[in-house]
Amino acid sequence: MIQNAFQSIKDDFQRSLFYWLTFVLTTIFMFVFFQIACSPSIGMTFIDSHNSIVTTLSVFVIFICLLSVFFANDFYVKKKSKELAIQLVCGATFRQLTVFLLSQTVILFCLAIPIAFLLSYLLLSLLPLTITFSQEGMNVTLSMMAFEVFWCTILNLGYAYRSSIVMLIQGDRASLKQPLSLPFHFSKQMKKGLILVMFVGPIVLLYIYGKETSSTILFSMIGMIGLYQFLGQIIIPDMDQWIQQKLDSYLSLVYLGFLRRDIIFMKNHIVFQIASDVLMIGLFVMGIDNALYMILIYVSFLATHCLLSLTILFRFSTEMIEREKLVVTLKRIGYENDALKKILRKEIILLYGMILLLGLFYLFNILLSLYLHGLMDFMILVVMILTFMIPLMLCAIINHYQYQKQMNID
Repeated sequence: MIQNAFQSIKDDFQRSLFYWLTFVLTTIFMFVFFQIACSPSIGMTFIDSHNSIVTTLSVFVIFICLLSVFFANDFYVKKKSKELAIQLVCGATFRQLTVFLLSQTVILFCLAIPIAFLLSYLLLSLLPLTITFSQEGMNVTLSMMAFEVFWCTILNLGYAYRSSIVMLIQGDRASLKQPLSLPFHFSKQMKKGLILVMFVGPIVLLYIYGKETSSTILFSMIGMIGLYQFLGQIIIPDMDQWIQQKLDSYLSLVYLGFLRRDIIFMKNHIVFQIASDVLMIGLFVMGIDNALYMILIYVSFLATHCLLSLTILFRFSTEMIEREKLVVTLKRIGYENDALKKILRKEIILLYGMILLLGLFYLFNILLSLYLHGLMDFMILVVMILTFMIPLMLCAIINHYQYQKQMNID
């Protein structure tokens, strides 16, 4: 099984590379974060901490890392479903499937560790402030790495245990959940109005009360609730109407239908990513007078944003597996490769364009209000905006390349 694991990594090199990259990024992030957080200037410890905000941030950072590993593992393992089904047909046992999956995880993890530590030391040396090596930071990092392996073990054990030949061949089927009905009734126009007020209103309040740094997080989180409702109650129903209006356009009909499905299944990922970015901005401003604290929050903002961008990439890539049969059907009814390329390109542009626009709507206005109140330098504003845009744009390019390759329309 271990030999088969090496061969499987080689055969599926692209997905193995992204899985390995997740381990590298999470290890770098945890090492750099905890070296800074455990330095005397910050004074973070999980027992008798001198900085409760950083301790809370540490818990959030750990959660993001585990979430990223979860989606990376899901993205990596689901592609191997047919491979596992063949092994079951050939008589493989639950124990053998577990060894097969865990061997790949351990191999990639061991390959990631030395590179991650080397890059971490280089990154720390490039920071404008001197960070002394902290044994406590190293201990926390090693503990988290061990927990990552344990987390992957549980995930793979669960996947191998519930695997059956039929399920592995057909794949998981996502189901749409009906929203909960309220005990009282609003008209559609009133509901849309309330959602827009909840979505846009906090931005107005930020310009008025932006001088109070603590208000940034509060108003922004209210806006994130409005964003979630905006996607589910306004964007998706409006897309239903747009699709009905595009019945005569054979290209628009397909890419809008695909986009609608993407928004439904990725709504939670999109809102969570923007909400985490907004939270990081709020924490960044609260420590604007402490240079080391600002570096810590910026590193957290950069790393969590990159990791959550990868979770969107992984979620979309997982959806590609289910989309393959639909593209085969389109080919059978007369869609040529040129038309399919336009459909896939339009879908990617619209999906990531929507994520960028929604995120920039909040981040730019928050940063601009802070700049107008004299709490932020203009160059920091530009760096934050670029930090938000570049990872998502790279993920869009990668997803587009993967999409065409997966659907065999290169």
